[in-house]
Amino acid sequence: MASFKKLKSGWQFRVSYKDNGTYKTKSGNGFPNKREAQLAASEFERKIHKGFDIKAGDEFFTSYFRSWFELYRKGKNSLDNDRDIERAVKFAEKELSGIRLKDLSRKDYQKALNSYGETHSTASVKKHHTYMRACIKDAVEEGLIHRDPTYRSIAKGKVAPKKEELKYLNYEQVKLLTKVLNHQLKAEYTSRFIILFGIATGCRYSEIIGITWDCIDFENEMVKINKTWDYKDLNDFSNTKNYQSKRVISLDTQTIKLLKQLKAHQNEYFLKRNLKNKKNLVFINDSLELVSNTAVNKVLGKMCTKINANKMTCHSLRHTHASMLLYRGVNIKYVSKRLGHKTIVTTLQTYQHILDEMDQRESTHLNEMMIDLYNAK
Repeated sequence: MASFKKLKSGWQFRVSYKDNGTYKTKSGNGFPNKREAQLAASEFERKIHKGFDIKAGDEFFTSYFRSWFELYRKGKNSLDNDRDIERAVKFAEKELSGIRLKDLSRKDYQKALNSYGETHSTASVKKHHTYMRACIKDAVEEGLIHRDPTYRSIAKGKVAPKKEELKYLNYEQVKLLTKVLNHQLKAEYTSRFIILFGIATGCRYSEIIGITWDCIDFENEMVKINKTWDYKDLNDFSNTKNYQSKRVISLDTQTIKLLKQLKAHQNEYFLKRNLKNKKNLVFINDSLELVSNTAVNKVLGKMCTKINANKMTCHSLRHTHASMLLYRGVNIKYVSKRLGHKTIVTTLQTYQHILDEMDQRESTHLNEMMIDLYNAK
């Protein structure tokens, strides 16, 4: 039987129930109106009737959140994903410590999000919200709590997100860079081969150094991108960024020649010294080591200085490749698939300013076409 009472903190319900022959009472406080208190009381009585553990919600939310992460999420996806959830757990431990799972209110939860949003971007707040909400929804499904305190919460930050400047080389600069890289090109100059491959394919650095020789189809001039090299944590093969990043892309004849040159050098050099490329990696140096991203960027920076261009990074070559294709009028759907973007929307958003410039150019072409039509004799 439930009773209700209005307090300064809001409406309260009190339910009497029998547990192992002993009568006990359970109360809930802070409800905005009587209707909410009645619904909560009804839900509690339903749980008693179905035999739920009434004490289950007494666990601290932060304790439950960390256990949830360790058991259900850790190691299931990428290490980056683990780090994201770990940060969300630490945030909860800082902002929501000492609050039991059953006592976590919408007010407490929203206050925590608001506090974090004061010094962070909306994307950062949403990331924490996503993982905490997933955890709490599981607690609701388990019957540990009867209400979702994340319901209709607003995850918004006040700090503007950092805009990554889209750096890329123009076509004339790429021609000069390619010429400089090919000058006295030797197979042991692994960084140069990586840079040239990046220009030709638009692949990410982690994708390039993760390519193995069995991924190169010399006959059909294709390369299969089906993995990456995790140089941050594992120092071994890892998954691609997303499913769409697994792709097969065409290679130009000149790049195929460079790869054949590299393969011939490795076969001869390693055989003479009885060395074995155990991972079958394409872009490995004579010491059987992968060239670091920092080392590649250093070489690229020097080359950019030689051609009087702003210093670029290996990732800039990806933007350079995409911009060249777009300026050449290549279908954006093809460009998106070649880059391994999750959706074409990503491509559109990333290269919007290039597309805007193309629109202006197309308008000029339209004007020229109509003038030609009207002047026809």
